[in-house]
Amino acid sequence: MYSLRLVTGNTLFPSLAAYFNDIAVGAVCCRVDHSQNQKRLYIMTLGCLAPYRRLGIGTKMLNHVLNICEKDGTFDNIYLHVQISNESAIDFYRKFGFEIIETKKNYYKRIEPADAHVLQKNLKAPCLGQNADVQKTDN
Repeated sequence: MYSLRLVTGNTLFPSLAAYFNDIAVGAVCCRVDHSQNQKRLYIMTLGCLAPYRRLGIGTKMLNHVLNICEKDGTFDNIYLHVQISNESAIDFYRKFGFEIIETKKNYYKRIEPADAHVLQKNLKAPCLGQNADVQKTDN
């Protein structure tokens, strides 16, 4: 069995490490981003060592992040970058409702391919206008 342990003291978005028999086998690290007039969470890294993949560790770490955002209730979206050739990561995030919203050319400096997809999961419905939630009634 594995466990998640707090790595940093940031109370809103702690970095977490997944341990198996006192060996760190995975980690997730995020930061709050106030850009595009939104409150966003950026997943800087989420990964597991190859022998420990497909055991639910990444799912548990991502669910932990999603639960924090849901409880907080003020985040507009969560986003991250994924190398365009990393189909398994793209499929993983899509299972959680993330969508590719753009591709950044030459995002990575030391790996090929250098391009990255930006994946995003919206947490709030987009505002359609001031009166978007007013219902029309027939008289």
